[in-house]
Amino acid sequence: MKMKKQIITITLLLTLTIFMTSCGGKNADNKTDKTTTEQTENQKYQCPMKCEGEKTYDKQGKCPVCNMDLEQVKSNTSK
Repeated sequence: MKMKKQIITITLLLTLTIFMTSCGGKNADNKTDKTTTEQTENQKYQCPMKCEGEKTYDKQGKCPVCNMDLEQVKSNTSK
């Protein structure tokens, strides 16, 4: 009888431990997704020929003047 209680107690503790550690992993994934989304939103694009000078766009596409694909602007600032 005593052995049964020990086995049940150990099983419950292991189950609780697994449950608690699996919940912690989901929070870390959500933080990574937010960071990736913020980086994507902050990207700027411009024409490689600079047809419109230093004008930038928030989305990829084609230059309205020369119809070339817009290229991502590399920023010199680091966080």
